This record gives sequence, structure tokens and C-alpha cells, in this order.
Amino acid sequence: MEFTEKKLVDLLKISQPALFKALKKVDYELKEVEGSAKKVKHYKYDDLPQRYKDKLEVKGIKPEEKMEENKLAFTSVYLLAGPEKQKKALLKCKLIEFYLKRDGSLNQSKWLENTLKNDLSFEELGGVSTKQLNDWVKKYNDTKAKGTNVVEAFIDSRGRAKGVIALTQDMQETAIRYFLKRSRPMMSEVYRNMCHTFGNSMPSSDVLYKFYKDWKIKNPVLYEFSKSPDSAKNKFLVAYGDMSAKAKYRNHYVELDSTPADVICEDGKRYAVLAAIDVHTRRGVFHVSETSSSYSISQLLRKYILKFGIPENVVIDNGKDYTSNHFQSICSSLQVNMVVVPPFSGECKPHVERWFGTLSSELFEQIEGYVGHNVAQRAELQARKSFADKIRSQEKWRAEQAAKTPEEKKAFRDAWKIKKENRGLELAVLTTADELQLWCDNWNTKIYEQRVHKGIKTTPLKKWQKEIGPVQGIPDERMLDLLLGESFIRKVGKKGISYDGCQYAHLDLIEYTGKSVFVMTPADMGYILVYDENMKFICIAEDLEHMGQDRHKVRAGRKKSLALMKQLNKIVEAASKVEDTSIKDRIEAVQDVIENPTIAVTKHTVMVDALLTSSPQIAAKDKEALEKSKTYDFKKKDENNQPAKVLPGGRPTFENLYDRFIWVLTNNKWNEKDEKLKINNSKIYDLAKKEVARKIG
Repeated sequence: MEFTEKKLVDLLKISQPALFKALKKVDYELKEVEGSAKKVKHYKYDDLPQRYKDKLEVKGIKPEEKMEENKLAFTSVYLLAGPEKQKKALLKCKLIEFYLKRDGSLNQSKWLENTLKNDLSFEELGGVSTKQLNDWVKKYNDTKAKGTNVVEAFIDSRGRAKGVIALTQDMQETAIRYFLKRSRPMMSEVYRNMCHTFGNSMPSSDVLYKFYKDWKIKNPVLYEFSKSPDSAKNKFLVAYGDMSAKAKYRNHYVELDSTPADVICEDGKRYAVLAAIDVHTRRGVFHVSETSSSYSISQLLRKYILKFGIPENVVIDNGKDYTSNHFQSICSSLQVNMVVVPPFSGECKPHVERWFGTLSSELFEQIEGYVGHNVAQRAELQARKSFADKIRSQEKWRAEQAAKTPEEKKAFRDAWKIKKENRGLELAVLTTADELQLWCDNWNTKIYEQRVHKGIKTTPLKKWQKEIGPVQGIPDERMLDLLLGESFIRKVGKKGISYDGCQYAHLDLIEYTGKSVFVMTPADMGYILVYDENMKFICIAEDLEHMGQDRHKVRAGRKKSLALMKQLNKIVEAASKVEDTSIKDRIEAVQDVIENPTIAVTKHTVMVDALLTSSPQIAAKDKEALEKSKTYDFKKKDENNQPAKVLPGGRPTFENLYDRFIWVLTNNKWNEKDEKLKINNSKIYDLAKKEVARKIG
């Protein structure tokens, strides 16, 4: 029912200004009216002030009553009742309707007996007396007369939680706020706080507890989110479609991530485990590092590239180690596209997240040093020790400490930097981080890659080998190391190039003084590679004072010396080894995997081509130094039958480190520089050592 302003003025006998003032805040609708050029305001009866409604009702103007069927609609009484109560209410109505249509020749008791006996559906009502039947008929007729729902009249209200309705709306809203503030609210404290707020009007604690139980059932997502947002996302976040469908071939998309290992090593540290997994085939690599940093990520990428080739896209989160200038420069040099996902969005990197979960549940739980996936599991591990075991462990530890010198105690405290949540754990620990790396690699190659993955319906190894065609790679390991180093633009000063606390100089830099150049930094702090703005090689600038030092180890040492670390005196004792079959036994039982070799072709990028071009120039620098040398080897003759020139120290020139190691091992001429090169290039040294042993044998 609607009224225009003109109609209301006529009906209510009031002035236009008075009406305008009264209806100033009332909603209206503009509608066209015959005879008016403009649309006219229309006001609904329900929106009018009550005094206007009363005046209209006196004049006999009021809206029609709503249709009777609205009263017959089911309400919350029926909908919230259990299935059993709903069924019994319907059976009672059915029995009454049968009774009202009965044959009048049978008396009431005889009819009731025959009906209950012949219709098995009424068995759930049990025994029904004539008095009960008459009561039900009366209730049925009364409900019909009132026009309300007859089925709901027969809903059994016994056992219904009547106390909940004693909480007012304000009380319920307050209680819900308390539920959301803590993941596991202490109901006794919530009740005391609400009694303080609402006083004597607060119902019993049983009412509040019942409301809490009902609220959890009716709001499962909100309840789970209040406990753990990550858990709520895992359980309830919509996951339509296939996240792996985007990867059409191997190395198309590779997911990168890192997580603390659920294992403590002998130095008391929980190392970070970094992973890179190919989405298309589910093959990948692990890298164990002290922390997740841009350097450790570059080492992870190095390991992946050497085994599988260069990926086209890497999926990473927006952590500072993944979005650092160092990692961005690596991706730029290798022409790898970075796909950055939002923070705390594990669902955007589901494959590597699931891989971590499988690694932890299968491997970490069965090797020494396991400390649990979370604080709750860590507490369970601690609870497994009896009080007597704790006392004996403490007494033994005190006795061992008393026998140590002050120097030994300090060294031991420095080694055991264990967080407080790990105190009291009695564990056998892994020897080193290298051992943890070995177990991760063996589990990956001997267990995970050999079994059928339900997502790809085959094993990761077979999926990879099924792909046809080469992958893009880097031909030289040393070139890859340079590409994975940091690269940046620096201005050449009067003393050369300053970086990382070093001063790099070379005669060829003099003409570039004041100009900006492009710099690449290998792991050795002693030298850098310098290019001009067109990526043309200039020189290898050196800092002799820092030659042979590992750049990243020096940085880590500086960082560690500045950090204030808590030192703990508690240690963990080795528990007896479990002799049942474990994941370690299964890994060792598997023979080494012999897989088809993956063919790699050189990926040509600006940086790779620059290195390929500069390699002969680097070798030429060595030859130039030989020409300037005044040292001769009189036991050897050159092509002119003259004593052969050698570098200072009596060494010949070498094209690569492999040849140098071969010569040093054959002639047994080691110096300090060779030892440093051996440490920094262990793989090349091992190959050279095997070659020398083969020749001798």
C-alpha cells in the first residue's frame, strides 16, 4: 500500500510543510503519475510514522492481512528438531488423519488396535492408548482452527536445549567475541567475565557451555579459522581445478620454497631444507643449509640446473631471500621468469608444500633427532620420558659438566644453541648437516621418485624420461657458478672498484675511472669479473689480500658475530636405537638408481654468451703473465729447443682447475693456494684424483 504526498495531505488533513518535515527521513520511491510531467514520491504504509498509521486506521485504511499459508509454513521448531522427532510428528498426524476418515461401524478401541497391527509404519509410535489418541485429535483440531502448522504441534520438545534461549542477543554476541579471541577458550573464565559484565541476569554456566557447543557446530569455518587460519584454509578453502595443469612440459614451472627441518643435528641446530620441484613431473632436489638466504637459494638453483636444466618459470613467495636483488639478478641472467605469489599462500605452491609434508612424515619422523612438526608434537615427545628418566639424565649431565675444563664448557655451550621448546628432549641426533642432506637426497631418489604418484598416475622418474627433447642447460660448471653469483653495476673509483669490504684493481680499469661498469662476483673474494655497458669483457680485477676466501662464509661469519644468541647449558642424550624396520632401512635396501641420461644443450642468454666470449680472454691473461715471467724450467725444452718458460714457482699454465689438480697430484707440489682451491672446488678435485689414481693403477 503506497501514498503520494498529495493523498496523505488530503487523508490526514495536515499542511504540506508539516508533512514534508515528518517524512524528511522516510524512504520513498519516484514513480510516474498520470497528469504529472515529473515523477512523484510514493511512500509505503509500513514506512510511515506510527501516528500517521493510527489516523489512517481510524479512517479504515490499513493493509490486508497476509495469506494464511504463511502461518502454515514450517518454522525453526520443525527444522531444528532431530530426524527422529520429525518422523514421529508426521506419523502422529498420519494416524489422526486415518482416524478422522475411519469407518464409523468400528468402535474407537477396535479401530486403533487393527490400524496399529496392520500398518507397520506406526510401530515407531509404540503402544497408543485411546486417551492418547483423543488428546492428539483435540490438539490436531485446535491447531487447524488456529491456522498454524499441525506437524510442529506434535514435535516432542523434551530434551531440547531450553537454556540457550536464556542468553540475550547481547550476551550471545559477547560470548562469540570471547570464543574468537582464543583458539581454545577457557569456558569457566569466559563465564566469570560475562557474570562481571551482566551481573545477576547472566544464566548458568551450563547454558553458556551449551551455546558454545552449538556455535561450533553451526559455524565450522569460523571456529576453525579462530583456532588456526592455515588449518581453515587447508580444510575449507575452495580448491576447484588442477594447479598442475599450467605446467605443460618439464621445466615449464618449478616451485621453490624452504622450511626448518624437524630434526636437530649434533651442533644443536635445526637446519633449513630448501626444495625445488618440477610441477609437470614432480622431480626435484633438496638443499640443506644453515638458513634460507639468497645464497642458499642460488645453491639450490645450481643443484637443480646441473641435474635437470634451466627452468622457464620459478614460483616463489615474496620473502626477502627470494625477492632479493641477488636472486633477481640470477633470474635475469638466466632469463628465468619469476612468479611471485602472495605471503602465507601455500595453496599457490601446493606441490612443494605437499612434498615437504611427505618428507617430514616419512623420513624425519623415523630418523634421529626428530623434534616434532609443531609445539604440540614436541610436548608429546617430552611427555614420553618418565620423571625418573629426567632425574637420571640431569644427574649424568651435571657429572659430565663438573669434569670439564672451563674452555671445554664454553666450547660445548657454543655448539648447543637449542631453543627452549626443545629442552628435555632425549634424542639421538644426526652427526652433521651433511648426513641430513644425504638422507634427504637418498629418500628422494630411492623412494619418492620410484613409486607411483597419484597426481601424475606414474612415477616421477618415468614421467621425466617419457618427455622427448633436450633441456636447456649451462655447458661449464664454473660459468654457472659465476652466473649464480651476485651481479651489479658499480662506478670505478681512483682506487678501483669497492665492494664487500674489498678493493679490486687492475690496470685495464684506469681508462674507466669515473664510469659505471657491470660486475660479476664468484664465491672467491679474491677477484671479480668486469664488463662494460655493452657486456664486453674488460678484465679480472683482483684483491690479493682476500684471495682464496669464501665470500659467503665470510659474510656469514660477520653476521653471526653481530647476532646476540642465547646459550643453553642443557643437552639431549642419545636414546636407544629402534631396531624395527624404518625408512632408513628401506632406503639402504634400494639399489642405486640408474636413470637415462638427460641431454642438455647450452641456453644462450646475454650473460652466458658474455662468459663464453670472455673465457679465451681469461686464458689469454694467463699466457700474457707467462710471457712476462723470467722463470725457466731447464729440464724441459720448448719448440725452439730452449728452456721452457714457466710461471713463478715453476708451474706451467693451465686452461682449467681440472688440469691444475692433475699436475699438482702427479708432481705432489701443494701450496696454500692449492688447498684453498681444493676446498672451494671439491667436485673438480675428486674427478682429478680419480683420474690420477686410474693412470697410476
